[in-house]
Amino acid sequence: MIEWLYRKIFIAIVQDGEGYDVRVVTLKQKKLLNQESHTFEGASSYAEMLAYVRKCTDESPLHYIAVLNPDPNQGAMAGCSLHDIENDLNGAKTLCRKQKWLLYASIKELNTLKKRYAGVGLDFVFSPFSVIEHFFSDKIGTGFALYALAQKDSFSVAFFDGGKLEYAHHYPMHRHEGSGLDEEEGNTLGFAVGVEEEEEVERGINLDDIESLDDLDIIDELDNLSDIEDLDELEEIVEFSEDEPTTEEKRVVLPAGNEIKLEMDRFNDDYARFEFIQKILGRFYATEQCQNRFVETVYIADAYGSGAELKKYLEEELFLNVLIRRIDVANEVISLAMSEEEGL
Repeated sequence: MIEWLYRKIFIAIVQDGEGYDVRVVTLKQKKLLNQESHTFEGASSYAEMLAYVRKCTDESPLHYIAVLNPDPNQGAMAGCSLHDIENDLNGAKTLCRKQKWLLYASIKELNTLKKRYAGVGLDFVFSPFSVIEHFFSDKIGTGFALYALAQKDSFSVAFFDGGKLEYAHHYPMHRHEGSGLDEEEGNTLGFAVGVEEEEEVERGINLDDIESLDDLDIIDELDNLSDIEDLDELEEIVEFSEDEPTTEEKRVVLPAGNEIKLEMDRFNDDYARFEFIQKILGRFYATEQCQNRFVETVYIADAYGSGAELKKYLEEELFLNVLIRRIDVANEVISLAMSEEEGL
């Protein structure tokens, strides 16, 4: 009866990096009345986002707030029985999905998330793997493939075969202050499963590792400089530091510094995601779950807008068929919230 009197408001909050994407959908008797989207960024983004959400919830007592879990310690596993799972999930909250596979997340991080939104309340907390399953519902049941959700601050990967999850892992791309656990706390959870990040290999030359300069090939190259009879015979020696730029050079308009940084970040993130997929494929092929199955197709839900380089790496280096779809994560979270609300 109350639904006939009040509008029903669904609010989705997606944190990615240091910003927040908020989607608000208003219904009346299952008819769409309004839909709004707002993005909050900067130092005051959290406070501004909460103020906006409070304003929206004041419009009707029938409101539902859903968030996408942004925390690093979460994932998914095949099967729903804890007796069949080899990994230690102490300190994790679990949820069986369609009696086929299991979602898990850190209890400590979930409690912290609830405290952060205590002023407005949370009705639903969704996993990135639920988003993957919902977004690729037309593909997941067709066969064996790898599926991924690429966000600015995280990368979630799952293997599905005929709708059944086989293996999954959630990978934080970056760390921000207050976004996750301290290193000491992270070691106490006891259920960090999947691919662990390897130590970065130091690039460059360590002089301490060189026993003798005679071992360097460059010495031979330096010896060859004696073959030059007279440096004066070179046509021209240009001291670039003293030259004035030409008229043509002055006309060149360079990209703004923040645009260059953004492009570099996207390039580096794409390569990091490529390395992660390469690593997780190797890990999966080494398990009993593989059963002589090999991935031929990768489906990527791209929420960050930087999938071109990743597609190139996967196709040229791993010879995979790659399909990239642009995803509006907030819209998927709204859809999941509506489905859950209907089941209440």
